[in-house]
Amino acid sequence: MSYTGRFAPSPSGRLHYGSLICALGSYLVAKHFHGRILLRIEDLDFYRCKKEYTTQIIEELNSLGFEYDEPPYIQSEHTEVYEKAIKALLEKNKAFYCDCTRAKIKETPCTCYQRQQELDLSKPHSVRYRLDGIENIFDDFLQGKVKTTFNENTLVLKRADGMIAYNLACVVDDIRQGVTQVVRGSDLTDITPAQMCLYKDFKAKDVSYLHLPLVLEDEKHKLSKQNLAKPVLDLDTKENLLISALEFLGQDISRIYVNSGCKGILNKAIESFDIKRINSLPKLCPYL
Repeated sequence: MSYTGRFAPSPSGRLHYGSLICALGSYLVAKHFHGRILLRIEDLDFYRCKKEYTTQIIEELNSLGFEYDEPPYIQSEHTEVYEKAIKALLEKNKAFYCDCTRAKIKETPCTCYQRQQELDLSKPHSVRYRLDGIENIFDDFLQGKVKTTFNENTLVLKRADGMIAYNLACVVDDIRQGVTQVVRGSDLTDITPAQMCLYKDFKAKDVSYLHLPLVLEDEKHKLSKQNLAKPVLDLDTKENLLISALEFLGQDISRIYVNSGCKGILNKAIESFDIKRINSLPKLCPYL
């Protein structure tokens, strides 16, 4: 089977250093396996995502030398696909309507599955997925056996405000785009078993997972847009940023030079890439 990977940023802000690590890691792994690498913009959060950030992200990745094998896939342009997937799960009784609030679910388990006929669907309601037979252990290409702390028995597919949930859209798109390995940050390890359940219920081939080391802003918190991480291109020159990111991923940079330009740096990095050199442990951002 040919390899297909993807980088899937959310345009709730510009790229930060953690975004660069995921972009570079997914790119190098795909090229290492002589595969395809896709860019997907996960912009379904209509409160936080903005079109101007989508434009900036695409432009910034291009300026860093990344070349993707298809035009960017914009999730907000494909909402009918996710609605169709939800309908299919409802018809299989794998999903159900729910009128619980977040606060209520924290206090007591949701029982909406047992009382579907009683719900008033003219009022705001979400759609939830039944996590039957979920196993909290999975194989990670880099970390080996990973045990997660996920302990929910349902998963939101569509919120009461109409927003399609990340977990559904992510899996649906990975299936549609033929993704064979998901390379992403280790902050998403806990949700992986739930996503694997969706693969089974969509009768899709399993993908493999490789979770990259997290970039930390201090000893307890990951670098993130919510924590006001600085835009990565404001930190240093593009060439220095790429070399720094390669070093963060444990790669040999002794023969990679700034004056090669971004594309030259990436080409040399692909040639010398050694996946075994990646350390899965989180590290502090070198630009703090």
